[in-house]
Amino acid sequence: MLKKLLVTLTVLFFCSSPCYAKPQSYSSRYQSNQNNEEQEFESYKPITTVKINDPFEKINRKIFAINETFDSYFFEHVAKTYRKTVPNPARKLVRNFLSNLSLPISAANSIAQGKIDNGLATFSTFIINSTIGIGGLFNIAQSKGISYHFEDLGQTLGYYNLDQGSFLMLPVLGPSTTRDFSGWVIDKAVNPLSFNALEIGGNHNLIDDQFIVTTSSLYSIDTRESLIDIIDDIRQDSFDPYATIRFAYLQKRAREIQK
Repeated sequence: MLKKLLVTLTVLFFCSSPCYAKPQSYSSRYQSNQNNEEQEFESYKPITTVKINDPFEKINRKIFAINETFDSYFFEHVAKTYRKTVPNPARKLVRNFLSNLSLPISAANSIAQGKIDNGLATFSTFIINSTIGIGGLFNIAQSKGISYHFEDLGQTLGYYNLDQGSFLMLPVLGPSTTRDFSGWVIDKAVNPLSFNALEIGGNHNLIDDQFIVTTSSLYSIDTRESLIDIIDDIRQDSFDPYATIRFAYLQKRAREIQK
């Protein structure tokens, strides 16, 4: 029982994007399968339909300050050490592998939105990369001209006009909304990496606990590494980093739902 609790806490902690990243499934960080978080933020042109609903701003700012401290003393150093010691080709293999894990959920959300072509392309990418690409380490599907865009449950709910709700700054996870956080929780619950922690399948582990912890830790480190430059820029150039992160997140999610 204690072991299950520890695995559950590890999955929830490390599967969350540290401090600045959004709490969605891993592959949502990539445009056309491979763009990193900085490219994703910068690729969006300004839109005028961003709705800022932040009734909890006072507490959100306090949580943001705590996240900043936690990041400065821990995540930032881990991420920069990872970038310095692990060659870029190796980091790319890790990123491919982690991205591939979330493709079935993305395919299901695409189909739920009626985006059949994108759903089939996403699922085909998962099959090809999981087999020929050696467990997703190599993006063979992309080299074959197969492209997709990621869909998560938050986007699906937005597609069906569910209001985004209030903006939230979550401890460790970072920016979200009530709609996106609800979608994230459900996406995580149906992710195979969560099955052991939720004790699905009775006494038989579907996936080795050590694999879950290792994969979740790599996810967290890789996410923060991809954000090093943009977070440094925000801290240096933004008069109000909280407001900058809030607007960038809401704009980004609005653009993703419009696709």
